[in-house]
Amino acid sequence: MRFSSRFFKMALVASVAAFVEGCQKKVEKPIDYSSIAYKRLSPASFKADSSKNAEIPSLERRYDYRYAIMLGDTLGVTVLEFESDVYALDYYMNSGHFQGSIPILRGNFLEQSFRADKRIFIFRHDSYRRYERADLEDYVRKFPGYHGGFPQAFLSLPFEHREQGRAAIETRFFLGVKSTFPVLVQSYRDGNLRWNVARSWDQVESDAFEKWVLGLKQVTPNEIVPANDCVYFEAGEGSYGIASRLSGGRVAVVWGYMSWSDLERTFFTASDRIFEARY
Repeated sequence: MRFSSRFFKMALVASVAAFVEGCQKKVEKPIDYSSIAYKRLSPASFKADSSKNAEIPSLERRYDYRYAIMLGDTLGVTVLEFESDVYALDYYMNSGHFQGSIPILRGNFLEQSFRADKRIFIFRHDSYRRYERADLEDYVRKFPGYHGGFPQAFLSLPFEHREQGRAAIETRFFLGVKSTFPVLVQSYRDGNLRWNVARSWDQVESDAFEKWVLGLKQVTPNEIVPANDCVYFEAGEGSYGIASRLSGGRVAVVWGYMSWSDLERTFFTASDRIFEARY
């Protein structure tokens, strides 16, 4: 009986070990981008390009599809894939090539565009052809890692008095100073009082933050006692700001036409929210 029990335990251990090893060796099947269909229709042609683009440094890959919908009706799809969704959003908002959900007429062709996570989708078809936007959205959802809307990181910025349509992405310059870390910026307004809150997209190395700080016009605040881990600067005529690299590595900045005491209170509220964010 003892032998049988011992043998059973050994067999069980061996089975569990084999199962764990099998799970560890399991490799996800690579995605075949060339087979992505539009409404069950396979692409008539497909091209992938991962060469560097001098005009768009953050672009990692470009995919071009052509779908023969029917005789004389061809749908072209270009997919621009960036390093991360913050760079895709920056290009979508600031390049001047897109108008959101509004189609753009280019010669005899209409262009419709979407941004989803780190990709921008550009659909091109004859101007007299009708393509339901819901069908184009279904196509976009077929790509792996689909997420619509703004990056979740925007949710860590305070909501009260948020100005609609006044959110921005900065990837090369921030407050007129060259930077190497992308930031999210949200503007706020309470009556005649305006201010801005910004946070870095991710953790920032201390030397990158310090290099950016050197380009600011630093000042000594009055009415408050300066904190050692904060930088106080002039953001424009009559406008001041506070910046800090938080202990988790994220950068928090607040600036606007406020007294130093109000600015300090707003900064600590924003920095606490940014520090506690999971994204």
